[in-house]
Amino acid sequence: MKIYLGTYTKKESKGIYSIEVQNNELTNLNLEMNVDNPTYLARLNNDTFSVVKYGSKGGIAYYRDNNLINKAVEEGAPPCYVSYDLDRNLVFSANYHGGRVNTYKFTKDGIVDHQKLVFDSGSKAHYIAYNELLDMVLVCDLGLDRVYFFTYSDNDQLILKYQFNASEKSGPRHLVVHPTKPIVYVFTELSSEVLVLEVNNGVKLVSKVNCLPEGVEGPKWGAAIRISKDAKFVYVSNRGHDSISVFKVSEDGLSLDLIQNISTEGVQPRDFNLSPCGMLCLVANHDTNNLTLFARCVETGKLSLLQKDVYAPESVCVVFD
Repeated sequence: MKIYLGTYTKKESKGIYSIEVQNNELTNLNLEMNVDNPTYLARLNNDTFSVVKYGSKGGIAYYRDNNLINKAVEEGAPPCYVSYDLDRNLVFSANYHGGRVNTYKFTKDGIVDHQKLVFDSGSKAHYIAYNELLDMVLVCDLGLDRVYFFTYSDNDQLILKYQFNASEKSGPRHLVVHPTKPIVYVFTELSSEVLVLEVNNGVKLVSKVNCLPEGVEGPKWGAAIRISKDAKFVYVSNRGHDSISVFKVSEDGLSLDLIQNISTEGVQPRDFNLSPCGMLCLVANHDTNNLTLFARCVETGKLSLLQKDVYAPESVCVVFD
């Protein structure tokens, strides 16, 4: 099993790395693509879409079989998130520093600019992705405490349909969607909460839950969120507390119960991911340049340590191939 790692390249890292899991152990760290600042990745078969910094410009680079096809960049800081909608041949990016999202059309010849949406002053767009169940493109705006829900026009332009306003200074960062119900779980960076939203002729906050264990008053600095394929468990990574919190999802999907909080064995777990088989969880600890591998019990959802202190420089994105 192969995993791709997006990184910062401020110190030791040289770009996009891969690492393999063999017999429940991480092995064979390899530099796949020499890229400046590939902090987030999306993989599609043999194609890689990567955040990229190119001199004073930032944007998205498109690779096929690890070979650069082209870049779509513009002046300013690079984005912080990239995803795609395969059916419409679209690639999306969210730009935290620019307060905007970009869409690109992609073909075998490369990616080209398609649409740019600049949000209100103070925006810090942190996430954008299409969801097939909702048939909408969802955006988290950490700076304006909003979640946007977009539909498509006939020529694949984004049109705002709903806007959810979270509590001030909660900072919506990333989200996941229930695979069979119109329910969205939004992870807030600044308040370290999961907001449970129901989408049905509008967006309604149904419940929310604190992501740190009871009694913990440490820094609130939420990072990544994932949901199991059976939608029975939601996982989040807590920077500052340097842990993963595991939640059991209620039968109706509308409430979460904290069942485990476990150390990531490193500092600043910026990202983590669940393996396609659902039996592994890999965490990237950015500040300590190490990966931690957990076994995941598919019945209980709980994690148990398999391996720690595996070197990987400045990793901030985990993508199972």
